[in-house]
Amino acid sequence: MELGISTSCFFPLETERALALLCGAQVGCTELFMNTMCETDAPFVDQLKEICDANGTRIVAFHPFTSGMEPLYFASSYPRRVADGIKLYRKLFACASRLGASIFTMHGDSRHNPVDFGYYCENFAALSRIARQDYGITLCQENVVRCKCGSVENILRMRRQLGDEVHFTLDVKQAVRSGEDLMEMIDAMGSAIAHLHISDHMPGEDCLPPGQGSMEYLPFFRRLVGKGFDGAIIIELYRHNFGELSDLLQAREFLRQQLQLAVKNTI
Repeated sequence: MELGISTSCFFPLETERALALLCGAQVGCTELFMNTMCETDAPFVDQLKEICDANGTRIVAFHPFTSGMEPLYFASSYPRRVADGIKLYRKLFACASRLGASIFTMHGDSRHNPVDFGYYCENFAALSRIARQDYGITLCQENVVRCKCGSVENILRMRRQLGDEVHFTLDVKQAVRSGEDLMEMIDAMGSAIAHLHISDHMPGEDCLPPGQGSMEYLPFFRRLVGKGFDGAIIIELYRHNFGELSDLLQAREFLRQQLQLAVKNTI
């Protein structure tokens, strides 16, 4: 397992500047959050790749800013929207692939969308096959509080309907915000967890740097290891949740120690 930091932590700092900060701090792996469409243009993508190559940093995951549009594209009863959504996401998949990412995270359907959830799952599966077969990328459904897959119930429904076609990005803060038990969310996603967004929390604070809250990491990591998880663990916070880059680096070192203890005690 790798420990990294998402460029989204620094939003609204420009994407290339956030990436350069992490690369300059010798962060070996990162998730790239793409913030607008002009950043998918080839010269800009090449610029990002050059920043990584010059510093030995790997972009392991890609998260697009288009998450809010996904209900309109992939849970729409208007077929042309679905077709256009696939065209758009092909462009994003190509961008992610060019950067070397193997994981692509999406939020999916809104909780308030009346369109049948099973229909969204069908479209997710079609998109997943395109990502895997044409771009070598694993498409991951994230548990997000404002979306249907923020609930354990719908994660289980998605797994039952799609089987091996679905993979997940587990987001700790989103599970907390959804009022879901974190261990139950891990069990629901099971062996299909491919990526992890991690943060800490305590009563009254649902998103803190790891090590600054009351989360119990050893049982959390043991449960993940028990499900066979071996993907990247990415610190993902909002800019107001930490002070300086050094806070993120300290949190990463804390996680490294906790993970080593968990793995050692699991074997």
